Amino acid sequence: MRIVDLSTPVDAPVPCGASGARGMSRVIDRMPMEWFLRPAHVLDITGADPDTRTAGVEDIEKALARTGCRPRPLDVVLLHTGAACWAGTPRYFTDFTGLDGPATDYLLDLGVRVIGTDAFSLDAPFHDMIRRYHATGDRSALWPAHFAGRRREYCQIERLARLDTLPSTGFRVACFPVKTAGAGAGWTRAVALLDEV
Repeated sequence: MRIVDLSTPVDAPVPCGASGARGMSRVIDRMPMEWFLRPAHVLDITGADPDTRTAGVEDIEKALARTGCRPRPLDVVLLHTGAACWAGTPRYFTDFTGLDGPATDYLLDLGVRVIGTDAFSLDAPFHDMIRRYHATGDRSALWPAHFAGRRREYCQIERLARLDTLPSTGFRVACFPVKTAGAGAGWTRAVALLDEV
């Protein structure tokens, strides 16, 4: 077995205000452990719209078509945006692709409960969201992937590394968050587990 280190923190739905059991947001130490050791899929969204820096449902469908398979419920989806090549530079915070709200909901409709990205955020860069908001007045342009957590419970893993070294499917990810009582996030040493052939 080959193991690829992808380390980063895991965000629980609580920072976004999602409702969990008994009407309260679930914090990181209350998230289901079965979410964090799952088959995984890498979706290449490097070709998404460079003007909006946002991937929509069509981009996700195209990326899924290239993999030749679809995630099953509870599979992990990892988004390869190409941002990792800018890690350690100012461009890491401005030159990446995030998900729009419908694309996030599309993945959640498939049963995905953990979405990871090699970018600084699962949403588009801040300046792109603000520009769209000022141009349209549409509040849904602001942090749509994060605010999806207000409607539906899921976890985000941001700032992953080495997604470009992974196959598109046929491996597992282990990304158990550290159980920090009452916290909205917990770091993880996320690793991809690939069977040697």
